[in-house]
Amino acid sequence: MKLTTHAIRSLIAPLILIFAMWGTAFYIFLSDELIDEIDDQLELFSEQIIRQWLAGEVLPESNNASNNTYYIRPVSAEEEAVSKGIEYEFKNIYIPEHLEEEPARVMHTLFHREDGTCWQLTVMIPIYERNEVISTILTFTSILLIAMLLVVMAVFAWVFKRHTRPLYRVLHHLDNYTIGHKQLIEEDTTVTEFQHLCTTVNAYIERIEEAYEHERRFIGDASHELQTPLAICQNRIEMMMEDDTLTESQLTELGKMQQTMSELIRLNKTLLFLSKIENSQFVETTEVSINALLHRQTDILAEVYESKGISLNIYDKAPWSIQANEELMSSLVSNLLRNAYLHNHPQGTIDIYIREGALSIANTSTEEAIDPDRLFDRFYKGNHTRHQSSGLGLSIVKAICDASSLRITYTFAQDKHIFTISR
Repeated sequence: MKLTTHAIRSLIAPLILIFAMWGTAFYIFLSDELIDEIDDQLELFSEQIIRQWLAGEVLPESNNASNNTYYIRPVSAEEEAVSKGIEYEFKNIYIPEHLEEEPARVMHTLFHREDGTCWQLTVMIPIYERNEVISTILTFTSILLIAMLLVVMAVFAWVFKRHTRPLYRVLHHLDNYTIGHKQLIEEDTTVTEFQHLCTTVNAYIERIEEAYEHERRFIGDASHELQTPLAICQNRIEMMMEDDTLTESQLTELGKMQQTMSELIRLNKTLLFLSKIENSQFVETTEVSINALLHRQTDILAEVYESKGISLNIYDKAPWSIQANEELMSSLVSNLLRNAYLHNHPQGTIDIYIREGALSIANTSTEEAIDPDRLFDRFYKGNHTRHQSSGLGLSIVKAICDASSLRITYTFAQDKHIFTISR
C-alpha cells in the first residue's frame, strides 16, 4: 500500500466522525431555532387573541385547522392550581384539507378576566412545513458534507504528494543505485526531516562504496597473490617429474600432487569469479544473442565430450537477445552445457529449446532428481560424487541469473533433468 493511500485511509475515519458530529449538531441547532421561531409566533398570536377577547373585539375564525387554530375554555380552581401557566407540547391535529392528522406545536396559556375567572387559551400551529424544511436542509447538508469530504481528501492527497516528493526521490535513487557507480542524492529540500534523510542515505552510500572498493581490491589482490604461488608450485612439480632419478612410485605421487594442484588452481579461479559476480564487478552490458552464444558453446563442448556419444538436439524456435554482460552470459551457457554433458550417460541425449525470453536445456541421466532446496548451494553434489565436479557450476549459474535479473527453474521429468532460464 502506498504511503498516500495509507495516510488517506487513516484520515478518512476521523473526518467522517467529525463531519457526522458537526452535521448532528447542526441539525439539533437548526431544529431548536425553528421551534423557537414557532414558539415566538404562538406567543404573539396568543397575546393578540387574549387582548381582543378581553376587549370584546371580534376574534379571528378558528375553524380553519390548516392554519393557526385556537380555542378558549374556562379553567377550574383545582386545574389552575396544578397548571404551569404557559405550556408547550407537540400534538397531532386533524387537517381537513389533507384528510389526515399532521404534527403541530401547541401552546396552552392561562389568563384571568376582570371578574376573577380563569381561562385557558390553546393555540396550535401545524409544523409539517417545518419538518419538510428540516428534511430538505438535512439532505442538502449531507450532500454538502460528502462533497466537502471528497474535496478535503483530494486536497490532502495533492498536498501530501507535493510535500513528500523528496522521499520518493530518495526511493527512486535507491531503486536505481548500483554499487560501483557512486552517485549521491542532492539535498534540494527545505524540510529538516528530509534533509536528515538525504544526509543519512548519502552517508550509507559512502560507507557501502568504501566497503565495496576494499572488497574489490581484496579480490584482485587475492587473485594475483594466490595464483602466482600456485602456478610456481605446479611448475616445480613438473620440473621434479622430469628428474630421471625418481622412482615410479615417486612419479605417481608427484602426478597426484600435480592433479591436486590443478584442481586447487581451478577452484581458486572459480571462487574468485563467483565473488566478482556477487559483488557486481561485471557492470558493462551489451546486447547479447543467446542463440549465437549457445551455438558457439555447443560446437566447442561437442568435440570435448565426443567420446561419450551424446547426441545434441537444438530446437531454435525464436531469437532471444538480452541486455547483459557478455562474459557472464557465456559462463552461464557454458556451465549449463557442461552440467548437461557431465551428468549424462554414454549414448544419452541433450535437448535444447530456445524461444523468445526462455532457454531450456534437458539431459538424460541415470541419476534421480536433485533436491531443489540445495541444488544451487556451493559444493553441493548430491549423489553425483563420482563425477569430477567442484560443485560450484550451478552456484555460478544462479549468481549470474540473480545479477542479470533472470530466473532459473529446475524440473525432473521422463528421466531428464531440465533447467530453464527465463526473464
